[in-house]
Amino acid sequence: MKVAGTSPNVRQCNCNLVKWFLLSNGGATKPEIAEATGISLMTVGKIVNAMLEDGSLRKSGMSDAGLGRRAERFELDGDRSCSVSLRFRDVGVDFVAANEFGHVLRELFAPMPEGYLVDDLSLVLPAFLSGLPPVRSAVAGFPAAVFGGRIHSGHLCQFRSVDLQNELDALLGVPVWMGRDLNLATVGFSRRNLAPMAQQKPELQDIACFLLDPAGYGVGCMAGGRVLRGADFFAGEIGRMPLPGGRYIREISAPEVPDEEYIEGVALLLGAVVCIVNPRVAVLSGRSVRVALLPEIGRRIRERIRFLWEGEKAVCPELLHESDLWPDYRAGMIYRATRRLHSGVQMVDDVF
Repeated sequence: MKVAGTSPNVRQCNCNLVKWFLLSNGGATKPEIAEATGISLMTVGKIVNAMLEDGSLRKSGMSDAGLGRRAERFELDGDRSCSVSLRFRDVGVDFVAANEFGHVLRELFAPMPEGYLVDDLSLVLPAFLSGLPPVRSAVAGFPAAVFGGRIHSGHLCQFRSVDLQNELDALLGVPVWMGRDLNLATVGFSRRNLAPMAQQKPELQDIACFLLDPAGYGVGCMAGGRVLRGADFFAGEIGRMPLPGGRYIREISAPEVPDEEYIEGVALLLGAVVCIVNPRVAVLSGRSVRVALLPEIGRRIRERIRFLWEGEKAVCPELLHESDLWPDYRAGMIYRATRRLHSGVQMVDDVF
C-alpha cells in the first residue's frame, strides 16, 4: 500500500509505512520491505539509509543464503525511548517501564502513605527512571471511572478533586493516558502471548473481566475487539447495579451469605451482563469469588437464558477464575503505552 507522490507528506507516509511493517514483523531486508509495502526498492533504500543515519534503524545481520546473494537485514532500535505505566492502588503505586517493543525494562512497587497525592510520586520516580531511555509515552490505571482528566468513583477519594491529567503530565513530562483498571485488564487478557505491535487479531475479542472483591466490584467488557466505556465512561460499574430485593453485589457476596444465596445473586448479575454484551469468556477475580461454586453458577446462567444458537451452541460464556488480574492489567497498560509511542505510524484502529 504505497503512497504515490513526492511531497514531504507523501515521503513521511511511506516512511511510516516502513516503520509499521518493521514494528509488526521484526527484521527484514530491503526487497522484503518493498514487496510487503508496495514502495519501490529505490525509495525503500532511501528510507532505510535515512533511518540508519538518524539511529532509528540498525543492521541485524544477513538473510539466509538462497539462489541469489545474501541481503542485509534491518530492524528498528527499540531502546531509543521507553514508556512508563502506573497502577494506582490504595496502598501505593506500581511502576512499569517498557521499551518501544513492549519488553519490560524495569518494575517497582512503591508503598505510599494514606491519602497520598501525585507529588509523593516525585520522591520515587527519578530513581526508577535512572538509566532508562527517555520517556515518550505514559499510561495511568485507576480502580475507578475515569474521564475528563479526573477519577469519579473508587476508594482513592483524595484524587477526586484533583486535576490528575495536568499533574501527571507535569510529573512525567509527556501526555499521560488515563484509564480504568478493568478495561486495561480486559485488553491484556485478550492479547496474551501477542506483542503490543503484533498485527494478529486476538483469538478472543469478546470478553468480560469481573472483579468481585471487598475493595471494589466492577467489570471490563470487550465486544468485537473494542473496549466498552459508555457515554460517561461509567460502563462496567456493576457495584452500583441493583439486584432483586434492592440488594447489591457487595451484600450478596459477603462471607456470611449462604452458598445458595450467593449462587443465585452472582448468576443473576452475570446473566444480565451476558444478555447485553454476550462475551465468549467471563473471567472472575477477587477475594469474593467462591471458585468451587463457579460450575453451578454457570449452570444456573445457562438454565435461565435457555438459548442455543442455531440449536447447537449455547450463548453463555465459559467462566474462568484468575487468582490475580495484575499480569493482564500490566499487559494492557504496556499495550496502550506502546501503541501511543507509535501513534504517528499506526495503520490500524486501536481497541480504546
